[in-house]
Amino acid sequence: MPILTGLSGNEIYCLHLHGLSPGDIVVGNSVFSVGFLGGIVSGLKNLVGVEVSEITSIIHEGREKALERMVHEAQARGGAGITGVSSELVQHHGNVEFLSIGSCLHRDGASQEKIEFSTSADGQELYCQTDAGFNPLKFAFGNVAYSIGVGGGILGALRGLGRGEVVEYSTIFDKTRHLALERISSDAVAAGANAVVGIETSIIPFRGMQEMVMIGTASHHAALPAPGAGPPVTAT
Repeated sequence: MPILTGLSGNEIYCLHLHGLSPGDIVVGNSVFSVGFLGGIVSGLKNLVGVEVSEITSIIHEGREKALERMVHEAQARGGAGITGVSSELVQHHGNVEFLSIGSCLHRDGASQEKIEFSTSADGQELYCQTDAGFNPLKFAFGNVAYSIGVGGGILGALRGLGRGEVVEYSTIFDKTRHLALERISSDAVAAGANAVVGIETSIIPFRGMQEMVMIGTASHHAALPAPGAGPPVTAT
């Protein structure tokens, strides 16, 4: 059977220099009903900058299930690792799908393999990270679902504001970004990492709220403090 990979020629070349060859694209998903959200969302219209912990937990669970199923598929294909991992949120009518996609990797000459790592880095980034001494362990993420007061509050106060900083929103986004950073760091520590590299941040609208999510690669570097000795080093 032909190999169906998401890796480009440059990525394949870079990974070959580290003894890795391309495998198939692997996918995992989880679909949740969102009918139960009506009562939660209706109470958020006048709340500003408040984390909706129930929604944070649901989204976190959905992302985790999709990632686990992707890793399981890669393991069934005999892979050694997964690169270019994504964690997407796809909103359908009446439900939401959590979707993870990546490209399986094999170690050249290996007869038997098990999944050693998953990473958000593409092939070229993975080559650079490992060349710098970072050993990938796990795709990591941290998320926060929060209300932005769509029914009033700050929005009502902005009608007469022509220009200038909206300090309230600055505070909300600063708070949620730091909270997402704390959570991706905790995810990395749980995997035995002392660094999180390649961090990317996204804000995703979700049923009248927003999700702040950070993704990256939990990694270990021998020159950094031992895992658990302090917060992991974080880098974009």
